[in-house]
Amino acid sequence: MKVGVIGSGAISDIYLKNMIEKFDNLDVVCIASKHFEHAKAKADQYHIPACTVEEMLANPEVEMVVNLTPVGAHYQLIKDALLAGKHVYTEKTMTDDVEKARELVELADERGLYLGSAPDTFLGSALQAARCAIDQGLLGEVHSFAISANRNNDLLVSIFAFLRQPGAGVLYDYGVYYLTALTSLFGPVKRVGSVIGTPYKTRVNIMPASPEFGQEMDTPNESEVAAILQMENGVTGTLHIDAESHFMDQSYFAVYGTKGILYLTDPNGFGGDVRFLPNPLNPMNPEKEIVLWKFTPYEENSRGVGPAEMAQAIAEGRPNRASKEMAYHVQEVLTAILAGGEAGGFTDVCSRMERPLPLAQRPVPIVNIGHTSFQMKNEAAMLHFYGDILGMKNLFTLTMGDLMVSMEERMGDAESQEKLKEMSEEQRRELKQRKESMKAVADKPWITYMKLADRQYLELFYDMGRPMEHVEDRKKNYGYTKLNFEVDSIEEIRDRLAAEGVEIATDIHPTADGSREIVVMDPDGNEVQFTEYVKDGSGAVPLTEDHRESCSAVRYTTQVAFQVQDAVNMVNFYCLGLGLKKIKTLTYGELCDFAEASGMADEKALMGMRMMGDRPWIDYIEVAPHQYIELFHTDGQQLQELRDLSGYDGYQHICLEVSDIHAAWDACIANGLKPDTEISLGADGAYQFWLVDPDGNRLELMEYAEGAKQLG
Repeated sequence: MKVGVIGSGAISDIYLKNMIEKFDNLDVVCIASKHFEHAKAKADQYHIPACTVEEMLANPEVEMVVNLTPVGAHYQLIKDALLAGKHVYTEKTMTDDVEKARELVELADERGLYLGSAPDTFLGSALQAARCAIDQGLLGEVHSFAISANRNNDLLVSIFAFLRQPGAGVLYDYGVYYLTALTSLFGPVKRVGSVIGTPYKTRVNIMPASPEFGQEMDTPNESEVAAILQMENGVTGTLHIDAESHFMDQSYFAVYGTKGILYLTDPNGFGGDVRFLPNPLNPMNPEKEIVLWKFTPYEENSRGVGPAEMAQAIAEGRPNRASKEMAYHVQEVLTAILAGGEAGGFTDVCSRMERPLPLAQRPVPIVNIGHTSFQMKNEAAMLHFYGDILGMKNLFTLTMGDLMVSMEERMGDAESQEKLKEMSEEQRRELKQRKESMKAVADKPWITYMKLADRQYLELFYDMGRPMEHVEDRKKNYGYTKLNFEVDSIEEIRDRLAAEGVEIATDIHPTADGSREIVVMDPDGNEVQFTEYVKDGSGAVPLTEDHRESCSAVRYTTQVAFQVQDAVNMVNFYCLGLGLKKIKTLTYGELCDFAEASGMADEKALMGMRMMGDRPWIDYIEVAPHQYIELFHTDGQQLQELRDLSGYDGYQHICLEVSDIHAAWDACIANGLKPDTEISLGADGAYQFWLVDPDGNRLELMEYAEGAKQLG
């Protein structure tokens, strides 16, 4: 969308930079300002034309006007732009008078034009994370909030003359961020009561660089606010701002729920930590505070996302999120707080607004659990178990020579060449020695791929002579615990394994999700489960149809299980970051009912499960039909951390197949994830990049390129 910018003050730089460089659906075609020479300076800086306001409004190429002028100029500029047929996005607040704001809202509706307004910081990663936590029910039932903020007006009004103008007191200029955040989280405000203070109606300018330094200034605007707000949904809270205090913002913003407290960051910014303090199950054992991962990309100063989102809304024919209705409602609330401080008592807020939708996640094109990867210890026995006993096809083996060729090809690209130039002499010697040692074992096998079903594999790494440690009991650690294969008949697989002399660690037994399972240990001591789901679909885990062809005694890699340390962020990583779907949660209460009915637990264990009640026990994250990542919650357990598995035999990583590696990369970035590597072409002919989840588990995303060995 073609954009014209009006205003060349301090805020214009970040808008211009982001709208030109960050948001590719905006095309800034000109800039105007009250003083043409100021517009010309910005135009030269950002390589765009300068013009007058009149020329901009008369220019048919300009579709949207972004107004960055002081609030006193907003009304007439916005009105003129709407009358000229332009969509308008304005810096906050919409006007300095609520009745003028209402007029502009009605004018935009009459003309069929979009009108949006800052703040757009509620679209930032921090407030979007808070919104997600509230919507997910992480806090339970939310009843209240508390806000306390500070500024130092002596310095601020000395620097920024516009803060002395009507409509630019601390409530309108700063409180607007908190009110916008609140309405984005909870919807409209129903009524307010307040006390307002203006203790210093004149001040002396203390900024030496100001031409008014040492002069007395009129400062008639409010600088102290204490308000009580009741939201339409029943949530109540306090808003306190003192601008006669410390210069550096020390924001306190807390939301209180039945399951814990959410601590938000200053809504004048886009990022920052959002912290959750869970309500402890045992008051004698307090829960640790959780810093929420953020799954949207707007962590840094992203001013300009409001216009970009509005342009997208125009293209899609839907309401924009930083809407005129929201801006008008917030302005009416600000006006009511200010008026209430003068009149006393509570004031009803007449306008209403729809709570803006959270930002949508970008779908990651994941189609399948591609493979799970294991470092072998007993190579012959492992190949016999998975190949001869389970009937998996030995598809291909890559050698150390293949790895070396692949590495050399990657080192030939421009980025790698730049990295080589930056290496120290010692690093170059180490790289050369590594290459020489690899040449000496070029014929040695490195990886064997075992195919179990269409586009599903095991990746088995050979011993390279390094000393490897062994994890005796993975259930004592956070992270990977077991691998499940789906089978058509649990009796047939049990009999097949027994006939081959495989010890059945746990014989056929029912599970809490309605399936039947057996447990064995493979030759390296990795736990392998075989699962038969309920055929009529009456089990707890919903099954969707799939017609994948198997070439082995098992149908699918159906479950890859992890014991989670950071449950909140782990679930969100896979569901929000990667776009997978949580299709079922089994609670400790459901586990208790199952264990009691089946006689699988004593009374002490049952009592512990009952205390956990509706807390999650297992989350089933669906990757594809019949394929799940199982996240086992570990509430109350103190397990060991084992994040780096490279020095251990056994499980190494899970690979998720994607249909388009570049689309997957772009979606991960858009969803706030930070890949651990760049996209590269592996020795197997597949494209890949790597991620690390919140618990430190490594995850590979892979697209099989044309000619990839897995497809042979």
